[in-house]
Amino acid sequence: MAVVFGVLYRLSNKHFFQKKHFALSTLVLSFSIGMLTQSLHHHPGYKNHYSHYTSESDMLTGTISERLKPNAYAEKYYFKIDALNGKNAFGKILLTVSKKEQSKQFHSGDRLLIKGELTPVVKSSNPYQFDYASYLEKQNVYHQLYLKPENYRKTGSEHNLDYYVEVYRNTLLHSFKIHQFSKDINNIIYALLLGQRQDMDLQTTTNYTEAGVIHILAISGLHIAILYAMLLFFIKPLNRIKNGKLLQFLIVVGFLWVFALLSGLSASVVRSVVMFSIISFGLYLNKSGNIYNILAVSMLVILLFNPNLLFDVGFQLSYIAVFSIVWLQPFYKSLKLSRYKVVNYFVDVLTISFVAQIGVLPLSLYYFHQVPLLFFLANLVVIPLSSFVLILGIVVLALNFIVPNIAIVFGKLLGFTIELMNEYIAWIASFKTFVIKDIPFSFSLLVLFYLMLITLVLWLYEKEFRKLILFLSSSFTLQILILSTLWQTKQGSEFIVFNNKKSTLLTEKRNNLIRVYTNDTLPQKNQNLKSYNRGNFNLDIEIRPLQNVVLFEEQKILVIDSLGIYTLKQKPDILLLTQSPKINLNRLIEVIQPKVIIADATNYKSYISRWKATCGTKKIPFHATAEKGFYKIEN
Repeated sequence: MAVVFGVLYRLSNKHFFQKKHFALSTLVLSFSIGMLTQSLHHHPGYKNHYSHYTSESDMLTGTISERLKPNAYAEKYYFKIDALNGKNAFGKILLTVSKKEQSKQFHSGDRLLIKGELTPVVKSSNPYQFDYASYLEKQNVYHQLYLKPENYRKTGSEHNLDYYVEVYRNTLLHSFKIHQFSKDINNIIYALLLGQRQDMDLQTTTNYTEAGVIHILAISGLHIAILYAMLLFFIKPLNRIKNGKLLQFLIVVGFLWVFALLSGLSASVVRSVVMFSIISFGLYLNKSGNIYNILAVSMLVILLFNPNLLFDVGFQLSYIAVFSIVWLQPFYKSLKLSRYKVVNYFVDVLTISFVAQIGVLPLSLYYFHQVPLLFFLANLVVIPLSSFVLILGIVVLALNFIVPNIAIVFGKLLGFTIELMNEYIAWIASFKTFVIKDIPFSFSLLVLFYLMLITLVLWLYEKEFRKLILFLSSSFTLQILILSTLWQTKQGSEFIVFNNKKSTLLTEKRNNLIRVYTNDTLPQKNQNLKSYNRGNFNLDIEIRPLQNVVLFEEQKILVIDSLGIYTLKQKPDILLLTQSPKINLNRLIEVIQPKVIIADATNYKSYISRWKATCGTKKIPFHATAEKGFYKIEN
C-alpha cells in the first residue's frame, strides 16, 4: 500500500488539481497504519504476554510502576510483570492493597515476589455505571490482584525510569515542607505544579468540579504555555551567542519533556508539550505553522506512540477545547469593550472560557452528566489566580533549593493566594441549585449534538441557505432522537438485583415508573440507583420496603435475609440470599427447588463460596453479584 501511495504521490505532483485516487490511497494508507499501530500496541497479541501463562495460583515477579488514586479502603498501583510461573513474561496488572493490612505505601521501582490469583477486572457491576474494566483495557491492563501481607515479599528496588521519575518528583515536592503548608494547600501545589492529584480530598475535588474549574487541577495548555513563556524569557540571552538559537530550542524542548515525565505523561500534558515542541521547531527554522496543521500533526504523533489515547477522556477534552478556541476565534478576537487592557483581559478570559466550554459541553454531558452554570464567575477569578499561583509556585520551588529564607517569604503569599482561591471556589460551589446534575446523555445524542454545533458554526462563517438547512436538519434530528429515546425508555419492563454492598437493592421498572425495594434509609442518594435512573432518562421513583416475596411478571422471587425467615406456601422461581443468612442451603434446595439462586454483595465472601459449591453440586445456576455484577430479568 505504501508503494502505491508513493507512486500516486509522485504522479500527483504533476497536477495542480489532485485526482480522487490519490485522496483514496491516502485514506487507505492512513487506515492501514492505524490498524498496524493498534495491533502493535495490543499487548495480549504477543506470545510472551503474561495472560498466556496464568493459572489458578500464580507466582509472579515484577516492579511497581505507578501509584494510582486510592479509595477510602485501599491503595492502588500499576504492577509491571517480568516473570510469571517461572516463565519470562511482560504486561501490566492492577494491584490493590488494603490500607488496614498494609499501612506503608509502595514506591515506583519496588520489586515484589507475589503468590496469588490473577482475576479479570470485573465489567460494569451495575447498569449504566462507569465501565472501569473497559477503561483499564485501554491502558493494556486486563487483570487485577488483591495483595495480602502473607502472599508477597519485597526483593529490592529496581532503579528504572519509573524509579527516577518518582525520586526526582518527590524531591521537588518535598522541598515545600519548609513552608509547613496545610494538607489542602500542599495538594493544590502538587496538582498545579506536577499534576499529582492522588491525595486530593474528595471535598476539594467536588468543589472544583461543581464550580466548573476542575480543568485547573489538570495540567494543560495554560500551564505549559506559562512554563514555555518563562523558559523563553530566561534563556533569551542565548540568541546572542553562536548556535544560541539551536541551544535555546534544545533547552526548551528538553525541559518541557522532562516536565511531562515528572507530571505523569497525562494526555493533556503530552498534547500540550508535543504542540509546543512543534512550535519551537518552527521558530528555530524561522517558520510559522498553521495551527490546524500543528493540532493534526501533534495528534498523529501521539496516537502513533499510544493509539489507546484516542479513547482517553482527557485527550478528547483537551483537543476539542483547543480546536473550539481556534475555530471560533474570528467571532471573539475582535471583542474590545474597553480602552483599558485589564478590562479586555478579563473579557478575553470569559470569552475563551465560554468558547472552550461550548466545545466540550457534549463530551462533559456524556461523561460527567452535569453542567455548572456558574463556571463564568468561577473562571473569571480562578484563571488569573491559578496563573499567578503557577508562576509564583515555580519561583518558590526554585528558591526552595537556592535561598530557602526568601522562599519562605514568597511562600506565605503563595499559601494565602491558594487559600483565597479555594475559599472562592467553595463559595461558588455552595450554590447547589446552579449545578444541574444527573443529566441523561447517550452516545447517539453526543454525535448529533456535535453535528448540530458544527453545522451552526459553518453557517455562521458563511450564511448560505444550504448551510442553514443543514443546521436546522441536524437540530430537528436531535430533537426527534431525544423524543424517541424518551419514548423507548418508557417501554417494556425489567427487574434488577443490584451489586450493592451496604444494603440490598432491587428495582422493578414498568413504563415510566421505577419501583425500588430496599431497607436503605437514604435510597435516593444511592449512586447505583441514581445511575440507573439517569440511564432511563430520570423516571419517577417509588420506594418500598424490602419484602420476603417479590412478584415480577409470572416469576416469584423469594428473599431470605439475615433473619433466615421464609415461607414455603408457594415454590419460588428465584431464590435471593442477602445479608449472610445462616441456612442449610442443601435442605432448602430440596424443599423449594428454585430455578436460579442469586447472592448479592451484602453477603460474606465465605458464604458465597460455600453456596457456589453447593449449587455446583446440585447443578443449579448460581449468580453472585460481587463476581458477575447485577442480575437482570427482562419481560
